[in-house]
Amino acid sequence: MTSETLVDRERAILGEVVQLYLDSGEPVASASVAHRSPSGLSSASIRTVMAELEEKGFLIQPHTSAGRVPTERGLSLFVQALLQSAALTSGERRRLRAQLTFEGTLDELLDQVSRILAQSTREVGVAVAPPPQEATLKSLHFVRVAANRVVAVVVTAGGMVDSRLLSVDRDYQPAELERISSYCSETFGGLKLSEIRQRLLSLLAEERARYDQLLAAALELSRRAVESEVQSGGEVFLQGAERLLERAEAGQIEALRRLLAAFSDKALLLKVLNEFLGVEDTRVLVGSQFALAAGGDMGLVVASFRLATGEHGLVGVIGPKRMDYPRIIPVVDFVGHYLGERRPD
Repeated sequence: MTSETLVDRERAILGEVVQLYLDSGEPVASASVAHRSPSGLSSASIRTVMAELEEKGFLIQPHTSAGRVPTERGLSLFVQALLQSAALTSGERRRLRAQLTFEGTLDELLDQVSRILAQSTREVGVAVAPPPQEATLKSLHFVRVAANRVVAVVVTAGGMVDSRLLSVDRDYQPAELERISSYCSETFGGLKLSEIRQRLLSLLAEERARYDQLLAAALELSRRAVESEVQSGGEVFLQGAERLLERAEAGQIEALRRLLAAFSDKALLLKVLNEFLGVEDTRVLVGSQFALAAGGDMGLVVASFRLATGEHGLVGVIGPKRMDYPRIIPVVDFVGHYLGERRPD
């Protein structure tokens, strides 16, 4: 059921009920709505509208003598309206810009972003780096750290830096690894890691690679570095998870424990979040719509961002279903757009 099924008066009263419920967590009485509503309607008139909203499935009355609370449908409709209208003040935008510095690697920036989101919203801040297979290689370096041990350092055009320790079948010397690093950076720089993976398979099959020792070593080391990077999946940054338990209500403890366990499952978390990579608008999942949270008591606000180099990442906030959406939605939306303005060094 969409907002077109409600007349303006019903939409306004529904918004008032939802906001009061988000503020207090308690069933909302018609007198409370009348006290804050600019409509001028009497408590009796508002009670009639609330009964109509209940019949349409937007509100529910937990007990006969109690007020009403929004259903998941009612909360979702309220959130959809916020997505069209919620905005930060100029002062809030200046404060976030001052906190969002573009120094360091992309991973360091996203870790910082997840912390800022947690602090700004008092919920769980989350940021997801672009999937490695979509990243564009800037350079690839190999460094000898011990006999038969080489560290591969992958630097992407978007600012991600990752390293992998490789066990190798012979003891490469530093000068040899410098030549290999130069060859790999010059040959594969500017290509996506997924493209490099395919290119390497072709080059390794060529006859020339079988007789050129340096080329063979370069291709094999590159293959192992790229394979491990592509298979690792995107990096997830979470901050503020402890806030959930600190503020949890009695009935939420078990659901929160399941959610915290899900946070440690990187593959599951990425599966849920990566569905939003590349979406144009900020999205909100409420209750049962958020598949990561068993029990339907949680919510997610998420925005995709696109780096200048083309890769997509995510930022968002996870919290109780009854979180402060009017404040959180514009913060997530602003941070997502601001990251899209980032230019790599």
